[in-house]
Amino acid sequence: MKDYVIRSAFHQSILKSEHECSDTFVVDELGLKNGLIRADIAVLNGKLVGYEIKTDSDTLMRLPNQIKAYNEVFDNVYIITGNRHLANVLVSVPDWWGVYLITKTGNEAYNFKHYRKAKKNRDKDTFGLAQLLWKDEVKDILTSTLHHKVKSKWTKDDLYELLSTECSPTKLSTFVLKYLKSRQTWRTNPQLPS
Repeated sequence: MKDYVIRSAFHQSILKSEHECSDTFVVDELGLKNGLIRADIAVLNGKLVGYEIKTDSDTLMRLPNQIKAYNEVFDNVYIITGNRHLANVLVSVPDWWGVYLITKTGNEAYNFKHYRKAKKNRDKDTFGLAQLLWKDEVKDILTSTLHHKVKSKWTKDDLYELLSTECSPTKLSTFVLKYLKSRQTWRTNPQLPS
């Protein structure tokens, strides 16, 4: 099982309707924690949904740090895994994470069984959410919407800190979705093979 093959199959099957929706953005490799961790797939519509892929050829060594980062920002999270890791995944991820089980159906063909439905994340972190934004985007929110005077000497972390203390997770999620979806230079909604 190769990650890129699984990802492509998941895009073509489970995420097909998201790709067809003009108001939904599908992003591969969304950087979390200023790019220290990457979400395999993120779906941005009225909420932020993250997908982590752990194939049978992967290890689970990075999973604890990935769990922390995903928990900070996503409204719902799914892990996509094979039989080899299923038992360990079920005891490792929070019970509100959804689970898809990968099953091979042929040569380079896969199905995804909806093993457990995701529930709403009730413990998002405003600083983690702020880190999804570029520095100019944070400045724009602080000055245009929240009417703060931003000092030129402030670092990105200073700006994140101020924004995270000024907003609830719900309000900040709304800002984040707006700015992420307005970016022009992203590799969003990758073309599905015909």
